[in-house]
Amino acid sequence: MISDTLRGWPRYSTRTVVSAWRDETIRIPIIIFAALRVITGIAALLIVHVSPATLPAWLNGNPSGETYFVALPRSAPLASLVEPWHRYDTAWYIKIAIQGYRASDPAIVFPPLYPVAIRLIAPFVGGNYVLAALLISNTAGLIAFILLFKLIELEFGDLWLARRTLICLAAFPTAFYFVAGYTESIYLALTLGAFLATFKKNWLLASLLAALAGAVRLQGALLCLPLAWIAYVQLRECGLDAFLARLPAVLGSVVGTLSYMAYIEVNNLGSLEYAYAHQWKLFTRLPFDAIENFVTRYSRAQTFGFENDNALALIFIVVMAIIVTIKMRPAYSLYVWSTLAVILLRYHNGPQFESMFRYALLMFPCFIALGMVLSNQWVIMSYAIVSGQWLFILLNRFIHWIWVA
Repeated sequence: MISDTLRGWPRYSTRTVVSAWRDETIRIPIIIFAALRVITGIAALLIVHVSPATLPAWLNGNPSGETYFVALPRSAPLASLVEPWHRYDTAWYIKIAIQGYRASDPAIVFPPLYPVAIRLIAPFVGGNYVLAALLISNTAGLIAFILLFKLIELEFGDLWLARRTLICLAAFPTAFYFVAGYTESIYLALTLGAFLATFKKNWLLASLLAALAGAVRLQGALLCLPLAWIAYVQLRECGLDAFLARLPAVLGSVVGTLSYMAYIEVNNLGSLEYAYAHQWKLFTRLPFDAIENFVTRYSRAQTFGFENDNALALIFIVVMAIIVTIKMRPAYSLYVWSTLAVILLRYHNGPQFESMFRYALLMFPCFIALGMVLSNQWVIMSYAIVSGQWLFILLNRFIHWIWVA
């Protein structure tokens, strides 16, 4: 009987894989994400082959440089393949994975879920922490693309819109961060999962995913707003029992973020506000202060190239957010506007709209709105070509340690 079961298992698994591949909501996201992964991977190798990157001098005095060489030994598996992606925040996450958090360390602004995952995976890939980080972010990126496709199918019943949205997202100039050692893909996957779980009234799953999102990025606490709205809409015709069932989903994201903040406090690791202000030079101001500062500096020709890119990304988000507000559920506009407001609260005395070009990737409703606007296949192709070229320019800068976002 056991032998019969074992003989049948591979055939069952094969049928399952084939059946899943025939499902367009799985096949199309896999193809689009795989294209992003393969194209950027090949481009990265070609870039370092044509013009090898040299380590910046500031890395020696930067805390993220303390574990830079330990994270990627030359003898590590696939070291040369993943080295072009060992940049900026990736080094910070790996530093935490190796050392943990230390008192008064700038690294406390990075929540623990991603570094913990890297630490767990690294031993299975020969101690290659960079490879571990990439495996996690790429897996999460693929899941995020599948979940976004399924969300659009559920909400709009339009597979062509789902395709356009994923193409718009994959071709966006900073989309290579989905396959880099960053948290964009993980946060997006957890956020989309929480939205879907809430729509399907799976409250415990929604609560867990929202809490994990809060443990990936501090802004994860904001998920309580759109999830609360979804719960409210479903609750209007229900009683107290239904309210109590939905409460964990609404509070999960807050619990995730507050738990990390409590961990910092209990272990005397320092103050997040101090770390932002004195170690990252980011201060809390009203969003309009950053806009006014940028306009003033732009009029005096004092802005940087990446700062101008961030300003364009901000304009894109605002325009798409208006379309989201008009054409989509209030939960989506709550997510976009609240996330944007919190991002703009972090005010830099120098360059403005810090990393806005990268944070735009998290605004998934904006890309659904963009998919609505770009309804013609030739327009979509033109967007992909133009935006894709911009992506390669930014990827080249990223690999050569030139700040992008």
